Amino acid sequence: MPLFVKWKEEIRFKAGLRMIIGWEGNGLKEPMALVEEFTPAGLIFFRRNYPPGGGNELRDQLAALQKRSLELTGRPLIMALDNEGGLVKRLPPPHIQLPGANEQAERGVTFTRSMALSSGKELKELGFNLNLAPVLDLIVPDGIMTKRGYGEDPEKVIQLTQGFVTGFREAGVFCCGKHFPGLGAAMEDPHEVVSAVHLTEAQMEDHLKPFIALIEKGLAAIMTSHCLYPGLGIKEISTFSPAIINLLRYKLNFDGLVLSDDLEMGAVANKLKIGQAALEALIAGHDAVLICRKRPLIEETHRILVESMVVGELKGERFGASVTRLETFLEGLKSDF
Repeated sequence: MPLFVKWKEEIRFKAGLRMIIGWEGNGLKEPMALVEEFTPAGLIFFRRNYPPGGGNELRDQLAALQKRSLELTGRPLIMALDNEGGLVKRLPPPHIQLPGANEQAERGVTFTRSMALSSGKELKELGFNLNLAPVLDLIVPDGIMTKRGYGEDPEKVIQLTQGFVTGFREAGVFCCGKHFPGLGAAMEDPHEVVSAVHLTEAQMEDHLKPFIALIEKGLAAIMTSHCLYPGLGIKEISTFSPAIINLLRYKLNFDGLVLSDDLEMGAVANKLKIGQAALEALIAGHDAVLICRKRPLIEETHRILVESMVVGELKGERFGASVTRLETFLEGLKSDF
């Protein structure tokens, strides 16, 4: 292979490595095309993607996608979904239906860990390897996370979410805590608009405690929020804030994957084109960005990332560290194949 062609191929692979992407339909053709064209780090699964043939068809689809990724790039795929329980779960009955965080909290740590283990075993058998959960946000009265969070007391939240993560890890599924540095005190939904957490730095300390505790226990990944934190002296949305990633990396010593929330959410999409948003999120220090539905936005993002790598906009020690983290994580998934 000519050197220039090989260089261009490597850049395309590295651009894909910085993306976790979703699709519209419930067949194999659409995600297979995404894997072949963009060679992403991973795919994210939603209820709309559940195939008519049920769990057996889903298992076959995920296996085929993994096989193709390994053929093309030598690396497996992150297969992700949001399986918090309650309002946020992606598999229909008869698959295990995790109760919401409120009910898990009422029933205690032992119950939460047991349910997570059972659900994790099922997800693993289907072919998933990353659960975008648990919610680590502390809830506050009238906040947007009251139905998805484990409570107001950081120590209780720590115990319950550690049980949740432990259950899934024992089943062979990694977890991603969210939404750093804490979305619980937001009053408006980032799916629709930009929201703000109006807490001082001192008040935010409690909201950071669950993240700190689970980082110390080896949490694999953390998702940031699309939110403003004026009390931290930060002007930009956390998605685009190097200060937020620096807090996570250097003050809290987190060395796992840092993922954006879905860039198609209104808090981002109403302000920036998705490709530019992805570039700014990666420059801020995210390892990978999520684009969860629309193929044209995936195409736009991949093109912009390739162009940015060609001109050297995405380079340097921080960029190299993200690539290494992703490659190492994916290499660790190879033992499943």
